[in-house]
Amino acid sequence: MKKRWVFVSALALTLVLAACGSSESSDVEGMEDANETAAVEQESEATGLHEFEYMNQDNEVVTNEDLKGKYSLVNMVFTRCPTVCNLMTPNMTNLQNELDEKGLDVNLVSFTVDPEHDTPEKLKAYGEQYDADFSNWDFLTGYDREEVESFAASSFNSVVQSHPENDDIIHSTQTYLLDMNGQVVEQFDGLEVDKEPIIDAIETLVEMEK
Repeated sequence: MKKRWVFVSALALTLVLAACGSSESSDVEGMEDANETAAVEQESEATGLHEFEYMNQDNEVVTNEDLKGKYSLVNMVFTRCPTVCNLMTPNMTNLQNELDEKGLDVNLVSFTVDPEHDTPEKLKAYGEQYDADFSNWDFLTGYDREEVESFAASSFNSVVQSHPENDDIIHSTQTYLLDMNGQVVEQFDGLEVDKEPIIDAIETLVEMEK
């Protein structure tokens, strides 16, 4: 019943990569330059979450097994990002509120791409800044940069890397919808304010399960 989506030339064509450089609006508009630098053209498939055991904002261990049995929405952010993450995270908060209103029980997960800086305490303060409800939203850390680079590549065919011209981090701005087994079934633009496509996709999956 569940459908896995195959992404051809995923890094180059379907994954939006963002360099979080400064608070200037031109930096958001200039993401395409970072994309061209980081993108690798190849046929690939976004498989979904691999086995992990990380720490959330409350210093609690969260594993891939904890997410099974529910649909999940996953993205990548970091607390020092002054541009795209400051759009993605409030969008996720609004999505969380909408899901709650519709009675849709979904895991929300944000992996930091700056784990050396983003401690559980910093992630909790960051989540609180955007009124995140931590009851079903985990902000994860507890790994090093090399591990998150590998994790992003193997799970989502996504790039995490230092920006070639400054000290910032290039990462995907996609929100990934995972099935109950942690497999990617669809992905959405995390910068898009409109929540309806995500809500509709989840409601469709729920109906298919009946």
